Amino acid sequence: MRISLLTLLALTILACGPDEGPATDTGTLPPAGTAASDASEETRGETLEARSSGGNFIARVTPLVDPIPMNEAFSVSLSLIDPETGAPFTDYDEVSIDARMPAHKHGMLREVRLTPQEDGAMRADGLLLHMYGHWELHVDIRSGARFERAQVSVRLQY
Repeated sequence: MRISLLTLLALTILACGPDEGPATDTGTLPPAGTAASDASEETRGETLEARSSGGNFIARVTPLVDPIPMNEAFSVSLSLIDPETGAPFTDYDEVSIDARMPAHKHGMLREVRLTPQEDGAMRADGLLLHMYGHWELHVDIRSGARFERAQVSVRLQY
């Protein structure tokens, strides 16, 4: 018996059934009293934290995806914290975040856009880790002539 490619294709399409749209999350429901808009927030990964080289701030980096994808742009929430008071750290002129892969002596070839958020954090859009392995996220601040870096490690696994 001989089946043509067209017949196989038609049978495959019929077997798959109608398109039911994207899969929906059937995980846990938000706690009672949570606003409906809160339930649609992005999935968050584990918060990573590091103190800066000069000790003047703590960087808290929370991926807005879980797990961090390989070779796809993703975003993080970035908070700078005063280690003495726990309040937001604001004593800087500029802040930036970048990703480096120290074993390969290279980083990203992308510019990350920081957007201030209502809660005092910043949203960093445009991070992209293009290969598996150990990465470091560098959070840099400049205040006048002073430069400080907080560095958190990320292991992108298969």
